[in-house]
Amino acid sequence: MYWSLCATSILLVLLTMALTLWSVYGLLVRQAKTDLRQEYNLIARSITYAAPNAADYLDSLDLRLESFRVTMIAPDGTVLFDTDNNSNKMENHLSRPEIASALETGKGEDIRRSETMGLDSFYYAEKLPDGSVLRVSNQTRSIGAVFVSIIPLIAGIVLVILVAGMAIASRLTRRMLRPIEELAKNIGNTDTLEGYEELEPFFVKIREQNRLISQQMEHLREERDTIRTITSNMKEGLVLLDRGRSILSVNRSAISLLGAKSADYTGKNLLNLSRGVEMDECVGRALAGASADVVVDCDGRACHIFASPVLNAGEVCGAIVLIMDVTEQQKAEKIRRDFTANVSHELKTPLTSISGFAEMIENGMVGQEADVKKFAGRIYREASRLITLTDDIIRLARIEEDGRADMEPVDLKAVADSVVNTLAFTAEQKQVAIAAGGGPLTVQGNARMLEELVYNLAENAVKYNRPGGRVDIGVRREGDCAVLTVSDTGIGIPKEHQERIFERFYRVDKSRSKQTGGTGLGLSIVKHIVERHGGTISLVSAQDAGTTVTARIPLQ
Repeated sequence: MYWSLCATSILLVLLTMALTLWSVYGLLVRQAKTDLRQEYNLIARSITYAAPNAADYLDSLDLRLESFRVTMIAPDGTVLFDTDNNSNKMENHLSRPEIASALETGKGEDIRRSETMGLDSFYYAEKLPDGSVLRVSNQTRSIGAVFVSIIPLIAGIVLVILVAGMAIASRLTRRMLRPIEELAKNIGNTDTLEGYEELEPFFVKIREQNRLISQQMEHLREERDTIRTITSNMKEGLVLLDRGRSILSVNRSAISLLGAKSADYTGKNLLNLSRGVEMDECVGRALAGASADVVVDCDGRACHIFASPVLNAGEVCGAIVLIMDVTEQQKAEKIRRDFTANVSHELKTPLTSISGFAEMIENGMVGQEADVKKFAGRIYREASRLITLTDDIIRLARIEEDGRADMEPVDLKAVADSVVNTLAFTAEQKQVAIAAGGGPLTVQGNARMLEELVYNLAENAVKYNRPGGRVDIGVRREGDCAVLTVSDTGIGIPKEHQERIFERFYRVDKSRSKQTGGTGLGLSIVKHIVERHGGTISLVSAQDAGTTVTARIPLQ
């Protein structure tokens, strides 16, 4: 802008100079022609009144003119007289434009330029009454010569105007650019900016754009915060990748599930987050345009990874990776499979026995009445075992379905006393002493479940005890929890079995369990009852040193 203004100023100065020079030159030409006509009139009059022979008269006058030249030409073009040259030696002038015009129309004029001398010659001629032509001429500098003579003046004027133009252009440029520079510095706040009138529509448009951008940015921030809140609080891991496997976004759950260190992974390659081969191949298939999933082991947890391609205009531009912790799901599936297998096994054994004994009786293979009674007793015991197993399975299913239904205040000490009375005969037969200690302690729970909880623990303590042993049921309060302990002096549980003792159908000594009628579901039922009441259960045992089971149940 600055140099454009300067160039415009210089161009206008030069154009003005050229037009002025051309105008001055035109004025000089007109003035020269006027002077020539006046000179002609003076000479023509003197010739007309002085002598009949104009050439002789002019020759007698001996004219000595410094600037003007007088020439007399005969009708045939012969030079009769010339103030600057010998007329006898001059060529015929009939072909000269001004002479030819004067002979034809009475008047003629012409301008001839001398490039070598840098002069312009003005000629004016008229036809005299005697038929001859009188020509008056004058020489003046050409326009080029005039221009050369005033070059110093023009250069000085151009220099002055150039300096003044540059100063003015600089000032104008700063004045025009100042509001724009202020706008650039305060593009977000244009309400206080002021400029010249021509910029006001621009400011109005910028203000409107700022308002729309602010609204859109606020909307985008709200959406971003919403998405961030959702992804941050997801239990599932979420990873967004671009086509080059650079991480665009990752939530805390993904970092935790993949066992990575807490850090900012945005912009980093996926390998910084996980170096698992299965996950890398899964992501590779997604970036190739196909959805994929795989279950991998991440620090002891089973994670199901889903990878889906992100398409833009039909082309893959990235991938979305969803990571789900399926450890509990797989554990539940394993428990279900084990439960099905164990139930099938537990049912098959007594059913096989019953079927075998019944077939023998049906085929008459048992002849004596004593053998019939013996086989019938075996069938009865196996059937009783099936009934017990079925009852335990039904009870376990009910516990899982009932949840925390039918909760009411229950005196845990009264439940313990009731169980002691129920098991007193069995304990006496096993030669085991059983007693309940502690004072009244009320909890909010299901009376039937709590009674089954205490009964199962106490029954196991009696069954797996030794003659002369003891079972103690204790009830006490610790903080906000009711603590129920069942201790025995029985055979104990080996350490390698203690972690699995609460699993369904798990038995330490299967032969002894069958002898005592155990199904392997008692402690599993106990665990479920405690969990349904929001409590925890633990076990301390040593082989041949007895076992203590402790259940903690919140009072409310």
